[in-house]
Amino acid sequence: MFAFRAVIALAAASLAFANPLVARQTTNTNAQISAVLDELAVQVHHNIANIETMQANGTATDGTIGVQMQQMDAAYTSAASALLAIPVSAGSTTVQPTNIEISRVFGETLQFVASGTSGLGEQGTVPTFNAMLAQLDPLVANALNALITTLPGSLSFVHILMLDAQQFLVKEGSWPETLAALGF
Repeated sequence: MFAFRAVIALAAASLAFANPLVARQTTNTNAQISAVLDELAVQVHHNIANIETMQANGTATDGTIGVQMQQMDAAYTSAASALLAIPVSAGSTTVQPTNIEISRVFGETLQFVASGTSGLGEQGTVPTFNAMLAQLDPLVANALNALITTLPGSLSFVHILMLDAQQFLVKEGSWPETLAALGF
């Protein structure tokens, strides 16, 4: 009987060891995740506001928009890297920041990117804009994938938030990786 219990205990320990997420999902790291996404949101809102201002006052060119897009490239790259450095979160539906609050911040940031860049390539003043979007696309997808790795289940609400805004991503035609990461 003792040998049987020892084998069962060893098997249970092996299963826990074989799946590193079992041991890692005991801590709520939502505060760390939230800090990364808050920083991303601030940067993206700044860049999109600048892009929209340039569109409105007629100063949108490859050069002026290019600077804003490069800053967003760096912000999404940094966010993905920072998210992957955070242990997988056990998350919470009651302790702030909650899982839904984190998803909301990411989803709203992505909505802002989708709507704020919509139609800019059609104006003709930024001929390389679609290439800029094609460069940003895998970086956004990487950040989405990093978020789902660090906070499992978090993209469900982001997907819901993007149901309407996805039309802008589809229309631009330069977002295949982001759309796939979102499940569209």
